[in-house]
Amino acid sequence: MSSSSTTVDKIAIATDYLKQWTMGSTERRALRPKPEFTGPTERNYNLKNKRVRKFLQWERQTFGINLGWTDDAEPATAKRVMRWFCARNGGDQRPVLYGEAIALGYGIKPSFIHHTHRDVGIDLNWSEAPVFEWKLLGGKIGQEVVTGEWFAIYNTKARECLLEFDRTVGGDIGWPSSQSWASQLEDRLRDAVKDHWREAATALLGR
Repeated sequence: MSSSSTTVDKIAIATDYLKQWTMGSTERRALRPKPEFTGPTERNYNLKNKRVRKFLQWERQTFGINLGWTDDAEPATAKRVMRWFCARNGGDQRPVLYGEAIALGYGIKPSFIHHTHRDVGIDLNWSEAPVFEWKLLGGKIGQEVVTGEWFAIYNTKARECLLEFDRTVGGDIGWPSSQSWASQLEDRLRDAVKDHWREAATALLGR
């Protein structure tokens, strides 16, 4: 096998690793935006991670942003944490598209998560106003996002993808640049993902 084909294979592994999120609803449907949580309830979704097989939810933390994982992924839990929503800049009600800039919100006040520096925990905080700095990546750019599809969550300010990450303190989410992230990867993933996540993210942005 040539070195070029080996690199392509590793980028493919890294790409699959970054696509570790899905938004779920009561049925398979196109993901639709709304400007705030009080909008149509059918536009609320849960946010599941493939690696921990649990849902990301609001959870009080001593340090860092108040986000954490549910204890399980049972149907009752999935329904309880169906509080995530997407906001679009403008009043267009068509489905959310792969690659478009959106805001990510959760059913609390303030609702919206955005990138900002923190001394402890992932560099995220809450905002009253929507911050359009997120992109869902994994399908063809411009294609509708459908619930149940696995995608990467990319932050345009950090220029990185949101990941499951085992932290000593704070919620267990992070970025590829997070300290000690690479050391937590399984042996079968370490070389491919550690060395090629940037190329994988670039590939997803261009699909």
